[in-house]
Amino acid sequence: MEKNYEVRRDGTVLTVVLDEELAVDNAPTLLEELTLYKDKGVEKLVFDATKLTYLSSSGVRVIFYCKKYLSDNLEIVFVNCNKEVLDVLDLVGIRPHITFVQQ
Repeated sequence: MEKNYEVRRDGTVLTVVLDEELAVDNAPTLLEELTLYKDKGVEKLVFDATKLTYLSSSGVRVIFYCKKYLSDNLEIVFVNCNKEVLDVLDLVGIRPHITFVQQ
C-alpha cells in the first residue's frame, strides 16, 4: 500500500500531513501507524488537509477510529480542509466533533 502522508509527533500533538487522497490505497497503512499511538499520551491530532482533495469511506474510518480509540478526550483538528472533504464529513456526521482551521 502506498504511504503518501507523513506522521509527526511533538509532545502531546500528533500531526498527519496528508497528500491528495485518503482512500483505500493509504488509509489502512495510516490506521495501522496511528494505532501505535493508542494510549501514548496524544491529546491532539492534527490532520493537515492542505493538499487533500478526496476522502473515501476508508479515510473516514481512520478519523472515526482516532476519535473513538486513540485516547480519551482526543481533540481532532483539520487544517485547510476543502469544501468537498467538509461535505463528506458532514454526510457521515462527524464534523461537529472536529475543529476546522483555515491558514
